[in-house]
Amino acid sequence: MRFVWIAALKELRCLRRDPFSVLTWMGIPLSIALLIHLIFGGGQAVPQGRLLVADEDNTIVSDMLTSAFGRDPLGKMLTVEKVDAPAGRARIDRGDGSAFLLIPKGLQDAFLRNQPFRIQLFSNPSQRILPKMVEETLLIMTDGAFYIQKVAAGELRPFDSGRSPSDDAIAQRSVDIRHLVTGLNKYLSPPLIELETTVVVEKQRNVTRPSFYFPSMIFMGLLLMAGGFASEAWKERTFHTLRRLAATPAPLASFLAGRLAAVALLYFAVAALGVATLRWLAPGEVSHPLAAVVWAALSGTAFFLLMLPVSMSASSQRAAQVLGNLVIFPLALVGGCFFPLEIAPAWMASIGRLTPNGWAVTQFKAILSGSLRPAHLAVAMGGLVAVGILAFLLALRSLRRGLLA
Repeated sequence: MRFVWIAALKELRCLRRDPFSVLTWMGIPLSIALLIHLIFGGGQAVPQGRLLVADEDNTIVSDMLTSAFGRDPLGKMLTVEKVDAPAGRARIDRGDGSAFLLIPKGLQDAFLRNQPFRIQLFSNPSQRILPKMVEETLLIMTDGAFYIQKVAAGELRPFDSGRSPSDDAIAQRSVDIRHLVTGLNKYLSPPLIELETTVVVEKQRNVTRPSFYFPSMIFMGLLLMAGGFASEAWKERTFHTLRRLAATPAPLASFLAGRLAAVALLYFAVAALGVATLRWLAPGEVSHPLAAVVWAALSGTAFFLLMLPVSMSASSQRAAQVLGNLVIFPLALVGGCFFPLEIAPAWMASIGRLTPNGWAVTQFKAILSGSLRPAHLAVAMGGLVAVGILAFLLALRSLRRGLLA
């Protein structure tokens, strides 16, 4: 055990003499995160999209249908742009927009005559939230039109005359509508059905931009640190440290454990800094800061142990750095470190959650939001520790076969 602490102290002294390497690994993602925060601010993250509308009917009914998408809160998320049908179909086919709504001519006539009519909605398959909201809004509008026809079909049909109604017709329709409303009052005032509701107060959590993208930036830094620390092991071969160590009674496992302890201590410091920065950027959005720090530190340590055999399989330190980058950057891209998995296509998100960093980021966000139960957290941490132990044994085997050869 004493040799473990000696090896750890040696690693910490080496890091103290070369702090710029760690600052570089963490500086890149932190700088990106801070720039995003300064540019976009810390407000609530609201999805933004574009609804393309081709209104070939150009009537009061079609205007009422499209105006539903301009009301809050949907109006804050969608920009309605009127286009012609060919241009709208071409734009949605190439992904330029969230959805394309085609309203053929004859909507108002079909509504007034209570006849079937079909409108077409084309969704962008790369988006999930906004196209679904557009679809649900259309379903609500069509249901409303159905019930209006059930209640006031007789009063609406005389307006379908193809010409402007006379003053007498308008007056007669006004009297008919008044009689209809009066007849409905016995059902509506007072209501025949009383609804008793019990509201369960649930704490609402507003997802702000920092809490949306900053966890990904933290884990990008952890991955970069893992690759850097793994390639640093080649310095031991360059300086013949491992050959001299092999001639001493000290076991190689103690040396690797000391290096691991130093790396884990640094990961704890970096994780604490990252979580503290997130609490500063998004106050009140970190439910369990201590658990988040422990999880991030353990995840980073596991990344280092997994990258160590990859680095040792290279033929030189330069080759180890190149090989590490070939592993780290695809993992970061697919596993939600360059951008959150929530905005990735469904197929990429499903693959990304299976990667080590994607799974770790997903659990990390659940810890921050408080949605991960303590029992599930304990199981996840136990699995992470088990993976770390297996990776330690694999790294030790690679160390003996590679750098000591």
